[in-house]
Amino acid sequence: NRASAPDASAPDMSRVVTVEFTASVPDSGPWEFAPLVASMEVHPGRLYEARYSAHNLAGRDITGQAVPSITPLRAAQYFRKTECFCFTPQHFDRDEQRDLRVRFIVDRELPPGIDRLTLSYAFYDVTRLAGGKG
Repeated sequence: NRASAPDASAPDMSRVVTVEFTASVPDSGPWEFAPLVASMEVHPGRLYEARYSAHNLAGRDITGQAVPSITPLRAAQYFRKTECFCFTPQHFDRDEQRDLRVRFIVDRELPPGIDRLTLSYAFYDVTRLAGGKG
């Protein structure tokens, strides 16, 4: 009976995975950068959205680039970003503050022993690389 077979494209509502969010500014850049929530519980196969807040403290226009990482490393291939502020450099006007969005799905194929992932972003000042002044 096909009606009782699990739908591979549907979220796995029987499983809960905790996704933690962290942020850093490794080069002590002129930013305030932090996740808006520390963690969320998600069901594999379902689309979620999280936001980070970034504030330009440089006193001038600036461009930042977020570099993501997932831990544990063996889980990285099961974390899929469908939309992310990390895909492109982010230009900020002087003193501008805004929320940055990431949409993601934890793959249903995530190995059974993994029930916690951490999504970390390091935010770098890439103004010179982006062709800006600074």
